Amino acid sequence: MKKRLLAITLIASLTSLLNAEGFDTKVSVGASSAKIKNDRYTQYGIGYTSNTRLDNGIILGFGNSLSYGNVRNGVEAISVDMDLRAGYEIIQNLTGFAIGTGVAQTVDNSTATGLGYGGSLEYKLTRNVAVEGSYRTITMNDSPKDYDYDVSNIAVKFNF
Repeated sequence: MKKRLLAITLIASLTSLLNAEGFDTKVSVGASSAKIKNDRYTQYGIGYTSNTRLDNGIILGFGNSLSYGNVRNGVEAISVDMDLRAGYEIIQNLTGFAIGTGVAQTVDNSTATGLGYGGSLEYKLTRNVAVEGSYRTITMNDSPKDYDYDVSNIAVKFNF
C-alpha cells in the first residue's frame, strides 16, 4: 500500500509538468472538516488546480492536494488526492465544478485507496485570488475494513 501512496504522489507531482499555456493554475491552502467512519476531525492541506476553458465555455481541469489531520488522540491521517474537474461559470467570477476523485490515505499506519465524487464552487475575489468551497465523498478500500471518507473544504487559492 505504501507503494501505491508513493505512486500517486509521483503522478500528482508530474501532472504539474502538464501546465501548458492556456491553463489557469492556482495554488491553494485550506482547512477541511473531514469524517472517517464516525470520527470527525479537522485537516489542513496544500494543493493546486489547473483548468482550461473550452470554446463552448465548459471548463476542464485537474487538481492535487496533500492533507494532514489528527483523527483522534494518537491517530493521524495523511491524504493525497487527485481530482478531475468539469465546470461552468455560473455568473461572473463564480464557477461550479463536478469532481471525480481518487485518494490514497494513511490512517494509524494502515493505507487505503478509494474513488469518489463531489462538487465545488469557486469565487474569484481578484484576478489572482479566489476562494473555493468543496465537498467530496469517497469510498475507501482497506480490506477488510472498508470505510467512507467525507470532506468539506474551504480554501484560499492564489494564481501566479
